[in-house]
Order: sequence, then C-alpha cells, then structure tokens
Amino acid sequence: MGSMQSYSQCCAAGNPISADGSASGTGKKMLEVSLLYQHSYSSIYYEGQHRSDYTYIDYSYFDFSSLRLSYGITNRLKVRAEIGYFFSKAQYFDFGPGNNYDRRANGFGDLILGVQYNVYQNTPLEIDIFPSFDFTIPVGKFDQMNGPVVLPIDIQPSSGSFKYNAGLLLSKRFKAGKFATFLSGNIEFSQRINTERTNYKYGNLYNVSLYGSYTFLRNFTAALQVRTMIRDRASGSDKGKINATGGTYLFLTPQVRYTLLKYWSLGFLFEYPIYKYVNGTQLTNDYAFSFRFSRTINFNKKKPALFDL
Repeated sequence: MGSMQSYSQCCAAGNPISADGSASGTGKKMLEVSLLYQHSYSSIYYEGQHRSDYTYIDYSYFDFSSLRLSYGITNRLKVRAEIGYFFSKAQYFDFGPGNNYDRRANGFGDLILGVQYNVYQNTPLEIDIFPSFDFTIPVGKFDQMNGPVVLPIDIQPSSGSFKYNAGLLLSKRFKAGKFATFLSGNIEFSQRINTERTNYKYGNLYNVSLYGSYTFLRNFTAALQVRTMIRDRASGSDKGKINATGGTYLFLTPQVRYTLLKYWSLGFLFEYPIYKYVNGTQLTNDYAFSFRFSRTINFNKKKPALFDL
C-alpha cells in the first residue's frame, strides 16, 4: 500500500520533460550541442485537487543532467539525440527521532532519438509548423535495489520502458522576430515493463503548452509558458488500473535566455505547478528549475571551429 500511495508524477522514472520550448530551429548543416542541469523537489501530498494531511515520504528530489545534439539535415529536417543521467534521485522518510532513512539511486536514464520536420513555412507571415517523433530507449539500469528490496519505480533512473512520442509545434513571430508565440502538444505511449522483478505500464502522457517570448537588448529573450500535463492511470501486473497514479497538472514556467555573439547561449527556467488534480493520494511536485548551456556549430563554413564566436 505504501509504494502505491507514494507513486508520483513529480518523480516518474526516466528523463524528465524538457519544457524550455527549444524544439524548433537549427538550419541545414547546423549542429546544436546543449548541456542541461535540472533540479526537482517534492514534499506536498494531494488527494484530488486538495492538499492532503497524509504523510509517508517526507520529501523527494532529483538532480538530473542531459547531453543533447540537434543537427539540421536540411533547412526543414532536423534529427536529435539526448542521453540523460541522474546524479541523485532520492526519497527521505522521517518517522520520528532515531527513525529516519532514505532511498536513493543514480545512473543513466534514457536515450531519446527524434526527428522534426518543418512541414509548413509561411515566410511573409512568419508562421511555421513542426511535427515531430521521438523514440525512447531505456539504456540505464532498471530494477535498482536498496539492499534486498527493489527500489520503487518513482526513483529508478531509467524508465525501463520503450516509449513513442508524437508532437506538433506551431510558431508565429512578430516584428522581425522580437515577439514570438508558440503552441505545442504531444502524446507519449509506453510499452509494458516486464522484467524479473517488475510488471508495470505507465499511463499515456499528454502535454499542451502555450508560451510567448520577447527578445530585448539584442541578446536577451524572456518567455512565459503555461503547460498542461495529463497522465492516465498506470496498470500493474494484473493489467488493472492502479488508483494512486495519474492526474492533471498546470504549470507556470518563466524563463530567460542570453545569447552571446550568435552561437553561444545560456538559459534558465523555473517551473511551478499552479493547479494539481491527482488520482488517489500522491506526493506532488513543489517546483523545478533548470539551466541549459548551448553551442551552435555552423558546418556551412569551410572550417567550423568549436570555439568560434
């Protein structure tokens, strides 16, 4: 009962969602290399849409990093790859004086391979439409142990499941690119995990984001995003739905990006849940923030240099 109650959308296994809106871009023979650091913290239980007095896990957090490569095959077609790594993923329990302990894991998460195509481009109106498809491969170790006990799925670094994600991004720019609006949505399907220790299937995941950005002082871009995340209930070994899984979240996400001489950029994002509705009783996310450092290399030049400014 305890492990079921402690399941949470905030700490689902595998690479966390990258919500920085960096899906578009990268022209022909342009390679973008980016490093991400993300921290997430969770300590509040909810039942339905209300805060709960239920206590089991005192708090949970993760420190995650990823390396992502994006390359433009043509001006319209881009391929990408991402590998994730968890420095730490932990749950802390406080049952009174002298009765505290934690469960933790670390290691590689998932490998994500993706393709994106600019299927529609209206240059005079500055409108673009990008469908995309991603395939997730659980390359990290799954079924990690805490002594003789298998760690719960919540804090496994790898998702343990092959996943398929289809998405669509619409962008509209104004005033020579100073203002921009984006609407994106995607749906993710997971295959059932069937290992020696685990038989489990994540619920389908749906995301819809609306955000706007403004570029000022030439090198700074500020953006505000509203993102809805809906996850269906998971199913267990008997293929029946697990009550304390799935739910609906609404996140408010301000972010800022600084670009240095065209090819270098540093971004910061803060994500805060302004609405939560969960099935059963679940530990929910308090907040998350991330930093992303990116470098674009132009292979259209005769001699592309890694440290070109």
